[in-house]
Amino acid sequence: MWWLLFASWILVLIHSDLRYRRVPNALIVAGAAAQLLWLLAALFAPGWAYPPRWSGWLMALLGFLAAVPFLPLWTRRLMGAGDIKAIAVLGLLLGLAPLLAVLAIASLLAGLHALLYLAASRFVTLGGRLRQIPYAAYLGAAALSVALMPLNSAWYSWCSSWCSTGS
Repeated sequence: MWWLLFASWILVLIHSDLRYRRVPNALIVAGAAAQLLWLLAALFAPGWAYPPRWSGWLMALLGFLAAVPFLPLWTRRLMGAGDIKAIAVLGLLLGLAPLLAVLAIASLLAGLHALLYLAASRFVTLGGRLRQIPYAAYLGAAALSVALMPLNSAWYSWCSSWCSTGS
């Protein structure tokens, strides 16, 4: 059930950012509230399971707080507030180690988007809305792929151990 809710939330995030270049606050609140309710149910309800790959409250909190370093980018209008809120919720959903992988993949996709935009703008005049990079959509696509990444992959195992020990 958690996977269905997670994938649905991700697909709405991707659609909203690609179509409208906005991440609605209602979507952010719904994702965070659903995850917190799920975690509280797992904590207090007997027989209720934690989400898959649950790494604990500390990693979820650290994943949530991983959005804080992006705030200066928002104040300089280099990143949208919805993108930062999406990072926070994805950190809460996945934990710190998978969030780092999500950020790396999403940044590569956004960089490719920017390069393609620059290449296309040399030949065609593109509208203002197309200038905005839908980073939350790339975060969603990366989060879905990272969540489906096998736990026994060498990269995932290294990132998980590095994030939990700090070395």
